[in-house]
Parts: sequence; structure tokens; C-alpha cells
Amino acid sequence: MRIPGLYFQWMMCIGQTLFAAIVLCSTGWPPIFPLAMLSGAFFAVGNALTVYIMEGIGMAVGSLLWNTVTCVVGWAVTRFGLLGNPRQLPQDNVMNIIGVATDHEVSITSDGDGHFSAILLTLIVGFLYGNMLTPINNLVADSEETGNPSGVSAYYFSFAFGALLTSTLIFMVYSVIRRNQPFINAELTLPSLVSGIIYAIATFCFFLANQHLDQVSIYSGRRPVFGVIIN
Repeated sequence: MRIPGLYFQWMMCIGQTLFAAIVLCSTGWPPIFPLAMLSGAFFAVGNALTVYIMEGIGMAVGSLLWNTVTCVVGWAVTRFGLLGNPRQLPQDNVMNIIGVATDHEVSITSDGDGHFSAILLTLIVGFLYGNMLTPINNLVADSEETGNPSGVSAYYFSFAFGALLTSTLIFMVYSVIRRNQPFINAELTLPSLVSGIIYAIATFCFFLANQHLDQVSIYSGRRPVFGVIIN
């Protein structure tokens, strides 16, 4: 089982944590929040599963599918107040629903159980990514009662640290399965770290956008973008 993607995602989470350390310093060294670490665990598990999805149905189709599910789930949990998320009602219900509705046709050539498993994994990844902010939303919603910070910046390092711990555990399990001979391409190390830092910046901006804009609007607005990029 030669899966260089697992090494890539591990290094990527390390790069993400490096940027998160800068955020930690700039926000006054807030404590580690275990519930916010769960958000990072959702991200890391989803990130690891995408490796198998891309091997099964390719990057283009896989990315379009899991991002579509992500946007639908992320929109639904806040639109209807599911899983402890504060309910958010858009100003225009019709336009909001149009934004999240899918109008793309995806053609997948059948290849037995491999493709079926990959498609099933896209649903799992979409659910994990779509709920990536759910634990943090719960912390922010209860901030007045608990005294926890009301800004998402204070939880970002906990998110990245949770992702790092989870991805490390995943790589350890992979190493055990490989009998301590994991497939590691040293040439991927620096690009993986850099991509992790870049992705961390984008994720942090996404966190801030969800704080200042309604999440129900953010997810309905971002879904069509993936279709345009993939096409």
C-alpha cells in the first residue's frame, strides 16, 4: 500500500500548525480548547480520506463531489440549527437555496467496488468538512455563559493542533500497517509544508469570514465556485 498522499497530508498539517502558532501569539496565547480540537480532527480525517477518493475516481470528480456535499452540509447545519449550531436565516430564502442547489452533471465510469467506495467516502468527507466549524460554533455560541472567547481567532491554534495530532495518529497507523516501512517521498516535504502554510492562511480567512458573515450565506455562495473551477 504505497500512499504518498498520507505523508503529504501529515506534512501539510505540520505547516498549518506553524502558521497557527503565529495566530496563537497574535491573539494573546489563549488556552487549548479540546472541543475546537475536534474541528481539527474532522479536517484531518477528511483530508486523509481524500487520498483514497482521488485514487478511486480522480481529483476533478472527487473534489467536485466532496465540495458539493461539504457546502450542502455546511449550509444545512446552520440554516436549520442542527448539531448545536445557532440557527441562521438568510435575508432572501429563494436566492440562498438557489446558491446551494447543484446543477452540475458528473459522469463516472463504473469500475466495480473501487468507485462505489470512493463515492461513499465523498459523502463522509463532505459531512466532516461541512461540520468543521460546528464545535467552534458551539464554543462561540456559549461564550457569554462560559466566559470563553467570542472570536474564532482564539480557537484556530486548537483547530490546527487537533488536526496535527489526528494526522500524526493516522500516519502512525499507516506505518504499523506497512510494518514500519511507510512510503515517504522526501521531495514532497518542503512543498507539503508550504502548501500547509498557504492552506492555513486560506482556512483562517474562511474562519474570519464565517464570523463576520452568516455561515448559511458563505456555504451557499462558495458551492458554485467549485463547479466553475472544475469545469
